[in-house]
Amino acid sequence: MKRTICLIAAALMALSLAACKGKDPASPDVTSAPETTLAPGVTAEPYVGSHAYDPETDFDQKMGSNGNYSTVIQAEDVYYWLQRNDGYLRYCEKDGSDYGVVCGRPECVHDNGNAIAYNREKNCNGYLEGACEHYMWMADGKLWYVDTYTYLKTYPWGVIMRMDPDGTDRELVKPIPKPDTPYGDAVHPQNFCYHRGMLYSFVFGGSIEGGEPSQPFLAMAFPLDGEEWITMYDSGRDFHFGSIMPVGDYCYITDMAWSYADPSILEDDNYDGEVITDRDEDILLRWCSVTGELEELYRGNDLGGIFRYWIDEEGNFYTISKYEEGVGSKSVLRLADGEWETVLDFEDPEVNYTIRSLSDGIVIARNYKEHDRNGMDPDIDIWIKRYDGSTVYKGKLPMAWLENVEKTPTLERAELVCGDENGLLCIFETTKRNASRSNEPQSYVLVKYVIKDGEIEEVFLGMTYHEIINNW
Repeated sequence: MKRTICLIAAALMALSLAACKGKDPASPDVTSAPETTLAPGVTAEPYVGSHAYDPETDFDQKMGSNGNYSTVIQAEDVYYWLQRNDGYLRYCEKDGSDYGVVCGRPECVHDNGNAIAYNREKNCNGYLEGACEHYMWMADGKLWYVDTYTYLKTYPWGVIMRMDPDGTDRELVKPIPKPDTPYGDAVHPQNFCYHRGMLYSFVFGGSIEGGEPSQPFLAMAFPLDGEEWITMYDSGRDFHFGSIMPVGDYCYITDMAWSYADPSILEDDNYDGEVITDRDEDILLRWCSVTGELEELYRGNDLGGIFRYWIDEEGNFYTISKYEEGVGSKSVLRLADGEWETVLDFEDPEVNYTIRSLSDGIVIARNYKEHDRNGMDPDIDIWIKRYDGSTVYKGKLPMAWLENVEKTPTLERAELVCGDENGLLCIFETTKRNASRSNEPQSYVLVKYVIKDGEIEEVFLGMTYHEIINNW
């Protein structure tokens, strides 16, 4: 049956991907399939993998879910923060006492107060603009990242880099090989996520075969002790967009798949009408790093896209109910035998709550607001629940930190909202309005919220500043 969707759906597909941490590739922690000899007549039991989380080797779901594209690494005393659209790696003391660019050179001006200004210092130890893909990770006392720019002419698919926590002693560890796909150079890795010795990536792009356009999506993994990519999932042709999420022994894969009843509309740049599709479905799969097997968990069109989700240590997969215009998403769903069951909701007679994030043991909802191009109302009600439905906190979200962001006082949105029942970690975007509404100064602000005994306290951790200067 044909279904009708709007072109704007494509914009909603950019709400996922991941951030990670792992080990030194000199001794990667890649799980290998066990070699077992069975007695005659004995049938092997299906492998049941673990979803347990090891912070020393594993990807942190909190950083990679709900549309976050920035890196926040939690070290012993500080957070390392590389903000999307900002070229400098920063440190933030956990108690909020200090923050700055990761560079110990006393003569260095770092970003010089404006991360995109002409007079910023590009030789700064913390400068990574254009060189660091999503996402960084920490292992064996080093900061690691994928660089797809600095060595572009020699290694066009990027290299794995590492450096000391103060930004010194950068070294090239290993080139990344070209992913082998049936779609040529039109598809390429979009993000990189390190987990248990493997570099996971979402490989995506446009392709044309026989004059027919398509948008294939592959989920791939590169063992750092190997030389070739492993294809976990190949969507095939049609149009696809998805995400990856390494958890324990598995990598979960979501694929939003559709096809056009009339592909000729793609040739009309000014087309703004309805789009008729003859395929519109969500697919959820998981790949096991131990056995190499791919398993389909769900296929259907109940949700309108699987963009916000969480996998707990028991292997339960949670997502949110289908978004309704003017209402939002009110319910948390859990997958059970290929079907979705409601496990909790956010019904309140006075406040219309919509779910913002699924996170570590908690679900975070806020009062529903329509988008306002003049800025976001900082009067925010939040309701945090555990997955069993009990409340962790319900009330106002403290926003006093906004009064100190003098150069960019208008709240735009929250880019990252994650945490556990002890607190939240958030990244907010703020701007300063001007008459032309173009090239407006912009900041990103990292804020921690501590929850204790039903109360919540804010801790300002750090901020960036970006302003385009026309009179260089």
